Amino acid sequence: MKRWWIVLALGVMSWVGNVWGQENAAVERNNQSVTAEALYEAMLEHAPSANYQGIFTHQSGNHMQSVEIVHGVHNGEIWERMLHLDGATREILRRGEDLYCVHSDARVEQLQHQNNSLFGSKKPGAIRQLSKGYRFSVLGQQRVAGRLVVGLQLTPKDGTRHFYQMWLDAQTYVPLRTELIEKTGKVLERYQFNFFNPVAEVKADQFEPRTNGAKLAQAEESEVLKTTADDVLEWRLNWVPAGFVDQAVEGYAPKLSARRIYSDGIVMFSVYVEQVDEIKDEGSAQSGPTVLSVQHKQWHGQQHRITVVGEIPLATAQRIGQSVELL
Repeated sequence: MKRWWIVLALGVMSWVGNVWGQENAAVERNNQSVTAEALYEAMLEHAPSANYQGIFTHQSGNHMQSVEIVHGVHNGEIWERMLHLDGATREILRRGEDLYCVHSDARVEQLQHQNNSLFGSKKPGAIRQLSKGYRFSVLGQQRVAGRLVVGLQLTPKDGTRHFYQMWLDAQTYVPLRTELIEKTGKVLERYQFNFFNPVAEVKADQFEPRTNGAKLAQAEESEVLKTTADDVLEWRLNWVPAGFVDQAVEGYAPKLSARRIYSDGIVMFSVYVEQVDEIKDEGSAQSGPTVLSVQHKQWHGQQHRITVVGEIPLATAQRIGQSVELL
């Protein structure tokens, strides 16, 4: 009797192995002529409008949290609800161009929309912009959340930024795992689905807040630093890594602000320049993928603090700060 069960088990294992091998071979044949750039373009075209629900994990340095997500198209707009499953209750809801944060006390805050997209992160850039700083390559196939995925890697052309990988679902092109990786191979930040379920459609009530008492109609406008022409210093950057664009120029940030935000289509950094009475808090720090560099320069007898924050190598942040020139 025991021998019969062993034979049966070996037969099942052999069948599963054959199916898995045939499935992988089929996908590989289909992707032999598909370039990494074409796969990336397919992700930009199909993933934002995909209908799905799932649970993903966000790992940043030593910090990890799980998030439930519902994503889809409703009345021609992209809607999304993300519920943080660890720690204090917090929800992020997107309805077209409107973005809301629901706090654990049911208070609803309307946020400034900054082109949010997959995993609540910024929208990936176009290939034309990314090609200035990265080379595209296909990594092959594997499984994430029980689904077949195809891997893409964006390799930096120089040392001014990190490596970036994304593993696209073979059916929907939704990235089921993304990783920001430094040149040593250390993963600085990872988003990865543990459960992913594409659906034919999503209903409006799936995007309602799960926090008791929360109503989007009662949303408070988030506090945004408001400045005037007299408050903003006239300065410029004499160096930025290739491909990084001022978000004010792209229309994703205020043209008049106490800070400037730059993006290469994958990662971002911010630069703050302010007058100070004394030099303090100079130096650098890092938390997960984000680095902080603070330095000071003197113009016309007045000290100025230059702060650079972003998902870039520390040496890059320091060089950006050193290139600031007051006009």
